[in-house]
Amino acid sequence: MTPERVAQHQKARLEGAMVEAVARHGFAATTLRELVTLAGVSKSTFYQHFESKEECFLATFDEIVSQLSRRVEAAYGADGDLRARMTAGLAAFMNLAVEEPAAASFAAVESLTLGGPGVAHREQASLGFEAMLKQAFDESASEHEVSPVTVIAIMAGIRGAVYRNIRRGTPEQLPQLVGTLVDWALSYQRPEAETVRQAIAAARRPVDLASLRPPREDPSKPGWNEPPDSPRSRTSLTQRERIVRGAAAVVAQDGYSALSIPAISRAAGVSNQTFYEHFDSKRDAFLASFEILASEALATGAAAFVREERHPEAVGAGLRALLEEIAANEAFTRMAFFELPTAGPVALDRADAILDGFTAFLEQGAAPGAIGDPPPRTILEAIPQGAWSVIQRELAHGRAASLPELAPDLVRIVLVPFDWPGGQVATATRRAASSPK
Repeated sequence: MTPERVAQHQKARLEGAMVEAVARHGFAATTLRELVTLAGVSKSTFYQHFESKEECFLATFDEIVSQLSRRVEAAYGADGDLRARMTAGLAAFMNLAVEEPAAASFAAVESLTLGGPGVAHREQASLGFEAMLKQAFDESASEHEVSPVTVIAIMAGIRGAVYRNIRRGTPEQLPQLVGTLVDWALSYQRPEAETVRQAIAAARRPVDLASLRPPREDPSKPGWNEPPDSPRSRTSLTQRERIVRGAAAVVAQDGYSALSIPAISRAAGVSNQTFYEHFDSKRDAFLASFEILASEALATGAAAFVREERHPEAVGAGLRALLEEIAANEAFTRMAFFELPTAGPVALDRADAILDGFTAFLEQGAAPGAIGDPPPRTILEAIPQGAWSVIQRELAHGRAASLPELAPDLVRIVLVPFDWPGGQVATATRRAASSPK
């Protein structure tokens, strides 16, 4: 082979080795020695192609997405009406996840554990699929325009369905979800019901966060902005509380990759021995801090929700308050939307539990006369994934301050799929999707 062909072959072997190694025990535990052994190359050859293990991971991710994109585009470009082509494209997406479970897990699950770099690559990977979906909506006969934010949420919800089934160990069920997910996507072409318009109106109203936050049980204790080793913290906080806040401070400043027990101890003003009297690992301290910050943030949204007398307005007000709280709480924002998955499977379980709580909230809220009949559970899980990704993208681009302005869009994303299957509305939506513009 030519030198260029040899280099391509070596690079491909290293990328294949990355998929295999990560499938065995995750990205964090994958070593350079294992990669070069599996690929049958030397360390010097590895560094001819990649500067680091992370760069190799991201290049492998990009190659997986590139192959997936080609298959989806080919399927979507076949003959048929709009709904048939959307179904074909999504079926190609799901079938590849079944045929290549290690690669699917690599892209849908393990990429989350890279934190910020993984976020940027997942966004870039999604852009092509979002453009394809936007084109599908543009070709529809429906007169209702689907917003760019909704397109982002739909694609994220579809990725969320893949993620959930992979983590449950049921990727073979993904092809069965294609029709349901296509119907969900097309449901956003219909006009809002009156209940949705009421919720959107509530979401446009600013909220007073101070009035929603519950008073601290002990007013003498400082807020989270106070350094955990300050004189005030030392006199009013327990050692455990200072350790928890120290972990949060380190992650907020430098990310989870910089978290270590000595770093936590220094931030908290305690010894390593004292740390071990309260926690077994840095991950335990990190998760403890996340639990507290997440509970406080979600409590703000819940307080806004219960203040409203009617359910549609309660959803709008609750989402608006949650977005304002996220915009104002930098420590929680970084931990929840960027650093949490880097702490491994236990942390992913915690992230899933938060979204499951939102799913349960939607199910309980779908009482007769409130917001309508709920969609299938697959969609109830996809909706929070979509909303979460929209928020994450705004944060990744430094637009935290403008998050509250997205509240009306997010309310629509959350509530429009209700009244499932919608009878005449769903029929009209399908008819519009299958008609040329």
